[in-house]
Amino acid sequence: MPPLDSLSHFPPGSRVRVESLCDCPRARGRLCAMGITPGTVVEITAGCGGPVCLRARGACFSIGHGLADKVMGRLAQESIQAA
Repeated sequence: MPPLDSLSHFPPGSRVRVESLCDCPRARGRLCAMGITPGTVVEITAGCGGPVCLRARGACFSIGHGLADKVMGRLAQESIQAA
Protein backbone atom coordinates (compact mmCIF):
# COMPACT_ATOMS: atom_id res chain seq x y z
CA MET A 1 0.00 0.00 0.00
CA PRO A 2 1.42 3.43 -0.91
CA PRO A 3 2.39 5.76 1.95
CA LEU A 4 0.02 8.36 3.35
CA ASP A 5 1.06 11.98 2.69
CA SER A 6 -0.48 15.45 2.43
CA LEU A 7 -1.72 16.82 -0.91
CA SER A 8 1.02 19.44 -0.95
CA HIS A 9 3.71 16.73 -1.22
CA PHE A 10 2.44 14.99 -4.37
CA PRO A 11 3.92 16.07 -7.74
CA PRO A 12 1.76 17.45 -10.55
CA GLY A 13 0.04 14.70 -12.52
CA SER A 14 -0.57 12.53 -9.45
CA ARG A 15 -4.00 11.01 -8.86
CA VAL A 16 -4.54 10.87 -5.12
CA ARG A 17 -7.32 9.19 -3.12
CA VAL A 18 -8.20 11.38 -0.12
CA GLU A 19 -7.99 9.32 3.08
CA SER A 20 -8.63 11.89 5.81
CA LEU A 21 -9.13 15.58 6.55
CA CYS A 22 -7.94 17.61 9.50
CA ASP A 23 -9.99 17.98 12.70
CA CYS A 24 -10.41 21.76 12.35
CA PRO A 25 -14.15 22.31 11.70
CA ARG A 26 -13.61 25.43 9.61
CA ALA A 27 -11.00 23.92 7.27
CA ARG A 28 -12.93 20.65 7.10
CA GLY A 29 -16.13 22.50 6.16
CA ARG A 30 -14.38 24.45 3.43
CA LEU A 31 -12.85 21.29 1.94
CA CYS A 32 -16.17 19.44 2.06
CA ALA A 33 -17.92 22.38 0.36
CA MET A 34 -15.43 22.00 -2.53
CA GLY A 35 -16.18 18.27 -2.76
CA ILE A 36 -12.87 17.18 -1.27
CA THR A 37 -14.00 14.42 1.06
CA PRO A 38 -12.50 11.09 2.15
CA GLY A 39 -12.70 8.60 -0.72
CA THR A 40 -12.57 11.25 -3.44
CA VAL A 41 -9.84 10.90 -6.08
CA VAL A 42 -8.23 14.24 -6.95
CA GLU A 43 -5.70 15.00 -9.64
CA ILE A 44 -2.89 17.38 -8.75
CA THR A 45 -2.45 19.69 -11.75
CA ALA A 46 0.14 22.10 -10.32
CA GLY A 47 1.87 22.90 -7.07
CA CYS A 48 5.43 23.88 -6.41
CA GLY A 49 5.54 25.33 -2.92
CA GLY A 50 2.66 27.77 -3.44
CA PRO A 51 -1.02 27.07 -4.02
CA VAL A 52 -1.92 23.53 -5.04
CA CYS A 53 -4.10 23.32 -8.14
CA LEU A 54 -6.24 20.22 -8.39
CA ARG A 55 -9.17 18.70 -10.22
CA ALA A 56 -11.90 16.96 -8.24
CA ARG A 57 -15.38 15.85 -9.27
CA GLY A 58 -15.08 17.61 -12.63
CA ALA A 59 -14.09 21.00 -11.20
CA CYS A 60 -10.72 22.73 -10.89
CA PHE A 61 -9.63 24.31 -7.59
CA SER A 62 -6.65 26.10 -6.14
CA ILE A 63 -6.09 25.70 -2.43
CA GLY A 64 -3.38 27.22 -0.33
CA HIS A 65 -0.35 25.19 0.69
CA GLY A 66 -1.46 25.26 4.34
CA LEU A 67 -4.92 23.88 3.56
CA ALA A 68 -3.40 21.24 1.25
CA ASP A 69 -1.22 20.12 4.18
CA LYS A 70 -4.41 19.27 6.09
CA VAL A 71 -5.61 16.74 3.48
CA MET A 72 -4.01 13.30 3.76
CA GLY A 73 -4.09 10.83 0.89
CA ARG A 74 -2.25 8.17 -1.04
CA LEU A 75 -1.69 7.50 -4.73
CA ALA A 76 -4.82 6.08 -6.33
CA GLN A 77 -4.59 2.48 -7.54
CA GLU A 78 -4.93 3.56 -11.20
CA SER A 79 -1.74 5.62 -10.87
CA ILE A 80 0.20 2.76 -9.30
CA GLN A 81 -0.79 0.25 -12.00
CA ALA A 82 0.25 2.69 -14.76
CA ALA A 83 3.75 3.14 -13.27
